[in-house]
Amino acid sequence: MGFKPKKVEKPEEKFCPYCDRRGIVYNPGFELMIERPLLPCPKCVEPKCTCDKKSPYYINSGREIIDCTCREVRIKIDKIIGIYDRCGVDRKFRWKHFGDYEAVDKKANDAKNAAYDIVSNFPNIRKGIFFWGNPGTGKTLLSCIILTELIVRHAIEGRFIKISRTFFSRLKATFIEGSATYGQTSRIEKDLAEADFLVIDDFGVQRDSAWEQETLYNLIDARYEAEKFTIITSNSNPASFKELSEGRILSRIKEMCRLMELSGKDYREGL
Repeated sequence: MGFKPKKVEKPEEKFCPYCDRRGIVYNPGFELMIERPLLPCPKCVEPKCTCDKKSPYYINSGREIIDCTCREVRIKIDKIIGIYDRCGVDRKFRWKHFGDYEAVDKKANDAKNAAYDIVSNFPNIRKGIFFWGNPGTGKTLLSCIILTELIVRHAIEGRFIKISRTFFSRLKATFIEGSATYGQTSRIEKDLAEADFLVIDDFGVQRDSAWEQETLYNLIDARYEAEKFTIITSNSNPASFKELSEGRILSRIKEMCRLMELSGKDYREGL
């Protein structure tokens, strides 16, 4: 009589393929319907819900108060939306996904594939990306898509900052007594340095002030030392940064990021 190996039962999966086994789906019509951008999966979460979708998502079993089967997912959605509301993404790029990015040529397609690889393999990735090229080629959009996907999938603290006069003016205001942010310089810099994921948009437009250059170098250096994931976009070839902070900024960028060019016609001209 031969030996019959014991059949190993696979653990039942909590969520289904429809929601990519996350229990959460995107709500594409949320703005028109004045609804939330994320919803519990209608296939595997909603059918089991018995709490009438009311916070704090408990049910009375008759003997005790217990968690509804949807509670974990609804609380995660609350957390994700809270993180996203403070991440700083510009309104026109909020809640964008890979389907919103049209790869018009090989470089754009390569960039989209690289972005998808980051989302799929995070946090097991070695480098961020430095997207550079002429305006209107989708650098900011693609960066915001990565940020959105990582926040939704991992509920991590991500940030988006646009390097502009407004950004530096906000930092300078922290030195002015009586301003709303007086004395908060260290807090702002720490938040950006320690965010799990940071998008630095329009890098390279700041060249007038040694203080501005040093501020950016300190931010990039802090994220380099902490091995924090960073994506940078710029209209300038990174080779032009050799003069910034005696070449230290370019050196750090090369170590932190994969350099990818996105060039071509400004897609906004056809809008």
